[in-house]
Amino acid sequence: MEKTKEMTEVIHLFKKLFSTDPEFAVKSPGRVDLMGSHTDYNHGYVVTMPIDLKIECAFSLCEGNVLTMYSCNLDSTVKIDIKTGDIIEGDDWGKYVSAVVKVVLDEGYDLKAFNSVFCSTIPIGSGLSSSAALEATVLAMLCKVSGFEIDKKNSALLTQKAENKYVGVNCGILDQYSVIFGEKRSVIKLDCRELTHKLVSWPKDIMIAICNTNKARQLHGSEYDERRAQCEEAVAEFAKIDSNIKALRDVGIVFFHKHKDKLSVNAAKRAQFIIEENNRTHELEAALCNGEVDKLKDIFNRSFVGARDLFEISNDAMQSMYESMSSARGVVASRQAGAGFGGCMASLVYKDQLEDFKTDVFNKYKELTGIECQIYGVHTHQGTSIESIKSFETV
Repeated sequence: MEKTKEMTEVIHLFKKLFSTDPEFAVKSPGRVDLMGSHTDYNHGYVVTMPIDLKIECAFSLCEGNVLTMYSCNLDSTVKIDIKTGDIIEGDDWGKYVSAVVKVVLDEGYDLKAFNSVFCSTIPIGSGLSSSAALEATVLAMLCKVSGFEIDKKNSALLTQKAENKYVGVNCGILDQYSVIFGEKRSVIKLDCRELTHKLVSWPKDIMIAICNTNKARQLHGSEYDERRAQCEEAVAEFAKIDSNIKALRDVGIVFFHKHKDKLSVNAAKRAQFIIEENNRTHELEAALCNGEVDKLKDIFNRSFVGARDLFEISNDAMQSMYESMSSARGVVASRQAGAGFGGCMASLVYKDQLEDFKTDVFNKYKELTGIECQIYGVHTHQGTSIESIKSFETV
């Protein structure tokens, strides 16, 4: 594990706050989906990349029953009762910590408390899985200090359950799986039904640029749950025709067009997007494996247009960002990232033209919206991992 300036900072802050040295360090990456918006909870496929925007945390076992976490980004502390998972003290982000503690307690584990300090370079509310990274970090620390192990697959399932059951966001498995299973120099094609994945080759001269619209997403209480319900409505109607249909993954595009008149207008639009988007994950995999860079722009464009016109998860800021990215120097392809409704978007960019791309996008987006955006060039990153602080050089 590399000792970054962020890790140096959290180790220093830990010593200052708790008057002792931390024992362990944990890192969890964010992630960006390259293809497969909203296909995860429809049991489909997603091409996803764990990225080097990440949470870095220093921690140690502590006496008593109070888990303490300090966020250096927010200058905020949360305290959780390790026996109940209830929040004793803290701001809104504490609900994610509490949720993980509660699902692990539900599994029957005896938990021990820890003190921790973390810093995150993942923009909050941006669609890059900051909440999943925090959940994975908390679970990893609980396992380490309490003396038990949970394998990666069940870790992903438990952290997803935490967000579904206790945070109240009915998300699929994508975010949690990505941040836990990530590998350097690899892109993951995730099968969301089987919970298996394979690694997809990546062009050496292309990198990902994350463009933050600075319009925050808010999934809880948003139209996210409505979109999911409309997908389920389509499945229920199609299952009356073919009992083998359990999810939109099982519906082919020919079947859809033959029977779409059975659906409400909105359910039909949502289903069409998911079916076509799922097919685009296969197209993207083939294009990457065959080195067909010339096909990427069309695949990404169709994804953005479908997300805008069929799934209706775009907004004015996202449209302006798409125009800015698509016209910038060095761009290969552009689309939405995450669940939509704001947040970040992603472009494939030639590495040697990244700075030109960033300049063009910043200027064009500001011209269109009056907003100054952030643009991050990102690389793949290892999934959630823990290492002893002693393995680092002396601070």
